[in-house]
Parts: sequence; C-alpha cells; structure tokens
Amino acid sequence: MRDTISVKGARENNLKNIDVEIPREQLVVLTGVSGSGKTSLAFETIYAEGQRRFLESLSAFSRKFVTQLKKPDVDFVYGLSPVISIEQKSVTQNPRSTVGTMTDIFDYFRVLYTTSGLAHCPYCRQAVPVRTAVQIAEHILALPHGTVVEVAAPVFKIYGEDYPYLFGQIRSSGYRRMRVDDELVDLSDELELDEAQTYALEVVIDTVVVKPEIFKPLIVSIQNGLRVGEGFLRLRILGQRPMDGDRPRRPGIESAAWYTTFACPAHHVTAGELEPVYFSFNEPPGACPTCLGLGVYLHVHPDLLVPDKTRSIKGGAFIPEAFKYDKNSWATRLLYSVAQHYGFSLDTPFQELPPEVVDIVFYGTRGERFPLVLPEGATRGDEHVGKLFRFDGIINEIERRYRHYRRQKVAHTWMEEYLKRVMVERTCPDCKGTRLKHQRLLVTVGGKNIIELGDLTLAELKEFLVALPPLPRQPQAGEQIVREILARIDLLLDIGLDYMTLNRKAATLSGGESQRVRLSVQIGSELMGMLYVLDEPSIGLHPRDNEKMIRTLQRLRDIGNTVIVVEHDEATIRAADHIIEIGPGPGVHGGQIVAQGPIEAIVRNPSSLTGHYLSGKQRIALPARRRAPNDKQLIVRGARQNNLKQIDVAIPLGLFVCITGVSGSGKSTLVNEILYKKLYSVFHDSRVLAGAHTAIEGLEHLSDVIAIDQSPIGRTPTSNPATYTGVYDAIRQLFAATPESQRRGYTASRFSFNVKGGRCEECAGQGVKTTALQFMADVEVICHVCKGARYNEETLEVTYRGKTIAQVLDMSIEEAAQFFRHVPLIAHKLGVLNRLGMGYLKLGQSSTTISGGEAQRVKLAHELGKIKRGGRILYILDEPTTGLHLADIQRLLDSLNMLVDAGNTVLVIEHHLDVIKTADWIIDLGPEGGKHGGTIVAQGTPEEVAGCPASYTGQYLRRVLAAASIDLSMAALRTAA
Repeated sequence: MRDTISVKGARENNLKNIDVEIPREQLVVLTGVSGSGKTSLAFETIYAEGQRRFLESLSAFSRKFVTQLKKPDVDFVYGLSPVISIEQKSVTQNPRSTVGTMTDIFDYFRVLYTTSGLAHCPYCRQAVPVRTAVQIAEHILALPHGTVVEVAAPVFKIYGEDYPYLFGQIRSSGYRRMRVDDELVDLSDELELDEAQTYALEVVIDTVVVKPEIFKPLIVSIQNGLRVGEGFLRLRILGQRPMDGDRPRRPGIESAAWYTTFACPAHHVTAGELEPVYFSFNEPPGACPTCLGLGVYLHVHPDLLVPDKTRSIKGGAFIPEAFKYDKNSWATRLLYSVAQHYGFSLDTPFQELPPEVVDIVFYGTRGERFPLVLPEGATRGDEHVGKLFRFDGIINEIERRYRHYRRQKVAHTWMEEYLKRVMVERTCPDCKGTRLKHQRLLVTVGGKNIIELGDLTLAELKEFLVALPPLPRQPQAGEQIVREILARIDLLLDIGLDYMTLNRKAATLSGGESQRVRLSVQIGSELMGMLYVLDEPSIGLHPRDNEKMIRTLQRLRDIGNTVIVVEHDEATIRAADHIIEIGPGPGVHGGQIVAQGPIEAIVRNPSSLTGHYLSGKQRIALPARRRAPNDKQLIVRGARQNNLKQIDVAIPLGLFVCITGVSGSGKSTLVNEILYKKLYSVFHDSRVLAGAHTAIEGLEHLSDVIAIDQSPIGRTPTSNPATYTGVYDAIRQLFAATPESQRRGYTASRFSFNVKGGRCEECAGQGVKTTALQFMADVEVICHVCKGARYNEETLEVTYRGKTIAQVLDMSIEEAAQFFRHVPLIAHKLGVLNRLGMGYLKLGQSSTTISGGEAQRVKLAHELGKIKRGGRILYILDEPTTGLHLADIQRLLDSLNMLVDAGNTVLVIEHHLDVIKTADWIIDLGPEGGKHGGTIVAQGTPEEVAGCPASYTGQYLRRVLAAASIDLSMAALRTAA
C-alpha cells in the first residue's frame, strides 16, 4: 500500500505542471498567499479527480442520474482514497433544514418519541396510554354485550378560518354529526357559533353496539377516527341497546373503571399508536397545516401596505395592488359605506386617522354589519343599497387570499411578487414556530416535547438526557436510542458547538459552523482510510474554539484518515504533520511548490513567506498611534434579538472598530441583523425590517451604510471585476473614441459582450459553448466562430494601442494597470485592486470563478476607488480575513485604515488577533456562546480589553500584544545601535 498521494503534472488554473507527494494518514496543511493555487490543488485537482473516479466506477445507468465531473488538468494522481470535501460554505438554503436534520439527531428523536413517548389528553394534559387500533377495539369488545359506544375524534378550529369553514371540511370528509361542548349536532343543519369563543369539538365517527361480529368494521372506524383526530380518539359509553322501545340507559358507576384504565378519566380520550412521521415537520402527518412545517408565516405589514401616510385612502395611501379607489368596485363601495357608518372621511390623510378607525380599515368590523351606501358618481350597485353587509378589513382580506394561494400548491409568479410587496415573515401564529401540529406536542419524554428538547443548547441537552428518569414505555429500546443521541452530541460538543440548538435553521449557520457540523457527522461515521479535504475550518472561530477544531482534525487523522486542509491560521499550521506552501505569489506568479515538510523545515526555508511569519522575522505591526473616540457615536438601545440580553451598545464613529467574542456570542446578530438592517432601512429601503431592539441613536452622524460581504460580485458568468468596478464602461468608451470606431459609427455598446451588435452571436458573448452529455460531464469547448474572444470579427478589427477589446479583457489587473497608466480613472481603480493583492485576477474573469474572499476585496477596492473626504459612511465587514495569508492581511488593514482616515467608520466582526490588535476600539461580546452569551464583556482599546480577566478575547490578545511590544523594543534597540 502506498504511503503517499502522488500528484503528477497538475496544471489546473494557475498550477505550473507541479508534482507533489502528500503523506497519507497525516494532517497536511496547504498554505500560501491568496490566489497562489492552494484551492486548485486541493479541491479542483485532488478532490475532483477522486470524485470523478468514484462516479466512473458506477454503471452507465447509475451515472445517468448524477452530475458528471470533468477531468481535472493533471497527468495522473496515485494513491487516492475515497474522498470527502467539507467546504467553507453554507450547507443549504432550504428553510426546512436544521442542525438536527443535518446531524440525523432529529431522526433519532423521532424514533425515541415514537418508542418511549408519553401522550397527554389535548384538553387537560393528563397522561393517557398509547394503544394500537386493535388494542382499542379489543377493549371496547370487552364491554357487556349490547353496550352502545360512540367513537369520536377531537378536532380544533383551523387558524385564520371561521367555524363554517371547519364544518365544511368535516362534511367533505364524509361525516355529518358532531359534538359541540358535549351537545350532539347535525352538520346538515345551519350551525352558528360565536367566533370569539373556543368550544370542545368532536367529530362523531361511528356509534357501535358491542357484539363479536363488529370487530373488523370497528377497527376501520377506530383507524378513521385516529386519522381525523390526529392520533387521538374519544370513547363514550352511551348505555345498553334499546329493548322493547326503551331509551338507552346512561352509563352507570361501573363504567368509570373502564375509562380510568384506558383513557383520560375526565375526557375519555385515548391515544393511538405513534409513528415517526408524526414528529417530522417535513411530512404532512406532522407538519403544521398553517405554515406547512416552515415555522414562519407571511403577515401583512402595515408600513408596506401604506408606504405614504401623508396621502388619504382616496388619494392613494395604499399600494394599488392592495386597494385602489374606484367608485364602482365592490371593495370601494364597502369601505365607503364603513366610512359613512363610523363617521370618518376617505379624504383625510391616513396619518391623521384615529387608531380605532385605522383598526377598522385594516382588520374590519369584526362581524358587525352596516348598510351599503354608494359613493358619489357610482353607476351600478343600486340593488344592494340599504342591505346589511360585513367588512373584513384590507389586511384580513389579503391574508385570506394568501391562505387560499397556499392551499392551491400551484406556482403563481404574480402572486409571489405581490405578496413580497406587502407581507413579511413572522413566527407562525398557529404552531408558534414549532413547525409541528399541536397534537404532536402532546407527546413528551422526560416532561418535554420534541421541540422543547430541540430548543435546548447542546450542553443543556446532554445534561437533560444523562439525568433522564426511566422511560415509561419500552425503556430498553429508549435507553439504546438515548445512547446513540448522546454519542452524536458529544462529537458536536468536542468541536465547540455547545451553544448551538438542534432547532436552529441550517441557513442561519455561518460557513465555519456548517463546516464543523458536517465534520462532526464524518467523525461519527468512524470511517477509516478516507481522504478529507477541508477549506479553512478556522474561519468564524474564536482562538479558544479553534483549539477544539484542531483536536477534532487530529482525531480524524488518528482513526486512520488523511486530512488535507487549506488554511492560513497560524495555530492550525503549527499543529500540522506536513506543510505544503504554494506560491511564491498570486495568480500567474504562483502555482509552484515553494516549501514543504514539517514546520521546522518551513521555518528554516528562506523562500517561505509563511516561514518568515511563523519564525517572527515578519509580523503585522501595531499601529503607531490609535485614534481616540470623539463625541460622535452610534448607540444601539435594547438589542434583544436571538441571544442578545437587552443590551445597549455604543459604537464610536470615525474609528476602526472590532466586534469580537467567542463563536455564538451574538456578534452577527448585533451587527448584521439589527444595526445593518436598521440603517439600510433608513438610507435605502424602508421595507427591510431589523431584529428586535428599542432604538438606534446617532443616525444624524452618518450619510450611508455599506456592507462589504463575501457574496458574489455578480450572478452570471458575464459579471467580472471590470464590470463591477465600472472600469469596463470606461474601457469601452476608449475603444468607441478611436478613429476606426468613429469612421465605422461604433458606439460604446458595440464593445459589450452582453448585447447584440458587437458580440459573437454563436456563443452569445460567452466565449465557450457547453455540450451536455448523458454519461459524461458537460463539455465546455471554445467557440469555433470567435475562438473564445467573445466578439465578432468586425468588432475585433478595432484596436486601442494595438490591443483588441478581447485582449484587454484577457489581461491581468496588474498588466492592465500598467497598460492604462495614462488614463487616470482606469489607472486609479485598477491600482487600488493591485495594491489589495488582486493583481493576479483577469479583468474579464467570470465572477463564478472568484472566491468569497476575493469578491469581498473587489468590493473593498470599488469603495476605495470612489473614496471622498468626510464621507461619514459606516462600512461593515464580516470576517474579512477569510482566504487571506498573513502577508495579505497587512494590505487589507492598510485599505481599511484609508477608509477611516477619510472620515468614515469601519466596523469589523473578526476573530483574527492580528486584526483585533490593530483596532482603535474593541467591543467584546460573551462571555460564552448561545444562551450564555449576548452581553458586553469588555470594551475599549486593545490594551484595555487585554486587561479584562473575564474576556476570552482579552486573554489571547494579551499574549499577542506582549509579543508585539517585544518586537517594538527590539526594533528600537536596533535603531539606536
């Protein structure tokens, strides 16, 4: 068996035909400057080749159902094991996916509740036995011959609908009799109930007379009753079969024992056999019927419905899709009649209407009827004048339309767009966000239902399960399931996710959190001989939590796997068994093996830039001086979203500010969910709703807010750095201004590959054509007409300084900056990109091939390119060091300080100590993650935070500042000498 993975002739992207030997069953770190080729080697060569070979081992029939992968540009790879990639990205945007479903723990919960759960009466919460349909039937047949028994199913009013709607649903199911507060009624008759009152409702499924031959039909009735009652059944002894015309006798005292041993003594309810699907919010038997298992529900937001409150209802206060004044429309006639009845005018500005009038307009007259009056000038509707009508309100009507639309289960694009304009997501009012039918929450283990268990942090959940008393049903099976759950929880705790809950949505996880969750699943599988490829698992981790991550990687290695990690984190590099540095520079200047071996070899290698930082020869220096806070600050009052504990946070303006804290302490909630969304709603779009807080003070000190995140710079392959920064427009203007273009009458649009005219129509300006193959990967071939140039021949006949537009787009940013050095606008923007270390990117490089970290730096360069003094802008960045080598972080810090020096504020969520130590001000949240976080632990300068013993950030920062002080002292001595 080979003891290395041998890669020969790797040429993917910028790799320069390299050969490399990677030791097996070791922790191997690939490092190097940003863009040097680490990802190309790890993911696009080794992982891609491993996946391709696996797919080729499948039959042609099986390959038809999976996406095929293209062969990477490499001669061969020897010694490959089955390979698993755990990348730095969110797992899914599926709103149904949670941490519990990702880790399979929720599936074990469902089996636990099915096997050992204790059911409770829906009326009084008294514990009731769980029986099969056969057991229930046998218990009924044990009654004396001739006993009359009623089989009924408890039902409840449907959220948002009236009682007639419920009765209609029951009739459509084939049932005609009901009990309302124990009174028998016939649904064939007109039945009116008070909508504001809650009744005990039961559907009468069957009435049987006990005798042996009814066993089979009784089973069918019980099964139907359990289906209608969502797993619960109510049994009622009516007496003995009538003899000689006598009426049935009411049950005597002897029947009490029959109820007590088999059902709730007070309400005679028993529970049917439980099934795992009952506890799944992804299946109809378990999912809440209102939100369909999503836990959220769209509600009309009044501010979206009435965007301009200075207008009157008649003058267009409402958005036209919701209500438009038309004297002949039925909605207008109703609202006009309401105004006449309650004495208000539709010409009054909406903001001047009394609250009680606004409530009527939004939510209706709540059953009160009024006579119809026609607006002046109405030409029809006379036949209804004077008749009494009810007005349900504009909001209620929209929400009724929404419920009808949801039930249709048919895609209506226009309806989707309409709903987005007036409705916002809120917790489902029916299930209160639990996602399950409320009957499913009547089953408990240890006194908690399945959602309450999922709401516990993993640390609390472990304590609960360890202290769990003996289970009432099938205890041996339940104990085995609990052991399996605890084993998986321990893996998540070992990886530093003790603050997380199983009910947390997967879409809300950061890239680092999702990566760690998937990593715990892989460790739990205990596979040996695998090859794991990870992308920066340290991202999003506080230094305290990073130590847990490193131990997890080592554990994965110790059970017999090879672990390849693309990483820049110093602690992870020092923990590696083998280090491979790729470089020496980015892009065309990289793609070579600079150094490899254990850390001692890297530190001694004079060519290794990483070695220089590890040895201390090079460091990110402390700033010569820190900016002092002034009297201007932004204050967030009463922040209480997620785990934030009603905190007030003062952010000094005009400084470089870092928000720090352990993973899950509330940093992203404070900055992204509350601060950014609120400021964005003020400066850009009032429809954006911020997280829960009381107020934000100091908005007058800002002119704008800009989030420089890691989302793609474009959604299509035609987006690129040139189009995003605006350089492309200026370049096209240059080509349009050439004498040849002037002679031919070409405008700037002629040189766009996004519109017809100058582009190659064979490939629609893409430069390549994609051919879909059934049993092989899709093949991209260079367009045979334009040869990849993306433009037609006539356009390419025009040149600027000897270069065609296609040749310019194929230049690297570094080359283009030199080529356009005499054009100030273009030279300035490209120069900023080059100084940020992005010179290796091509001007026309597709945005789909640019990483999140690169996209963030392109956005940062775009902002630096238009920087002005006194901008008063708040820039927000979340983990900007993602994908950055230590050498690149210095460039990032220089750029951020340029923004601050121009009068702006930079607010950064960061864990990297080299960034934190250079900040002017730090706000440290914690002290722990999840429920044990959400408070301010320390704030002040880095030196002040380092002196706080309660701050984990301060503890690690203390060491970094001490090392930096020693460096400053040594530098001063050398200068003096």
